[in-house]
Order: sequence, then structure tokens, then C-alpha cells
Amino acid sequence: MKDELSKLAGQIRWAYAEHLIRCSDPEPEDMEELLRLDGAHEEAFYWLAFGYAKRRYDPDHVRGLLVYLISQYPAPHEDPARRELLVRSIQQKKIGLSDLTIEKLCGTYLSWDEIFRLTGKEFNPSRTKEHVRKVYDELMTKSKERS
Repeated sequence: MKDELSKLAGQIRWAYAEHLIRCSDPEPEDMEELLRLDGAHEEAFYWLAFGYAKRRYDPDHVRGLLVYLISQYPAPHEDPARRELLVRSIQQKKIGLSDLTIEKLCGTYLSWDEIFRLTGKEFNPSRTKEHVRKVYDELMTKSKERS
């Protein structure tokens, strides 16, 4: 039962990440219980931090960071042609952030130049990471205060 909950929670977290990228995301406070379904609070807060940061800071910067991080995650089946197709679509501006899915991104290892092209602007990834980290730390602090 616990393994099933863990698997389901993982799928929910990936789905939430995709919704954040595609801008069809529900309010983070509406997602908290689902993201914590398996009791992995820290992991749930990681994803919630992106949702809150997207509302607090430049949403395209947060989306770009999320796309970058997911693209660095290994795909179940490596396919160099898939990466080439995605990069070509980005360069030709045939694809935008709202068109991306987890399946399209995993294992493509996009560069920051490709992310900037997708977002339509350059930004400081380190600053965006700091923003997300700040929100994560706030969530963790609030959680400890409630306990």
C-alpha cells in the first residue's frame, strides 16, 4: 500500500510540475494535500515552492528554471533524435513553454541558451533558484511551526 501511495504521489508531483510549465496550474494551496499524499513533506514542499514562486516572482523565469531542471532528469529511454528535434523546434520558435511535457523534456539536457529562447528573455538562473529556495525555506519553517 505504501509503495502504491509513493508511486501515486510521484505521478502527482510530475503532473503538477507539467501544469506549472504549461500555465494550467491550480493554486498551490489546493495542491498541498495531494503533493503530500505519501507523507514526503520535504519533496511536496519542493514542488509547492515552484508554484508559490511562480506567483510571487517572474513566472517565466520560474517556468524556465523548472524546464531546465526537468530536462536534466534522465529519460527512461535515451533517444538523441528526440533532443535534436526539440532543440530544432526551439530554435525555429515552433514550440513554446506551454507546449512542453515531462515526456518531451526528460533527458534532453537543454542549455541555458535554449531555455532563454523558450522564455523569450534572458534571466539570472541563480537568482531564480534563490527565490524558489527562499519560498521552500518559508514552507518548511511554517510546517515546523504547525507541528
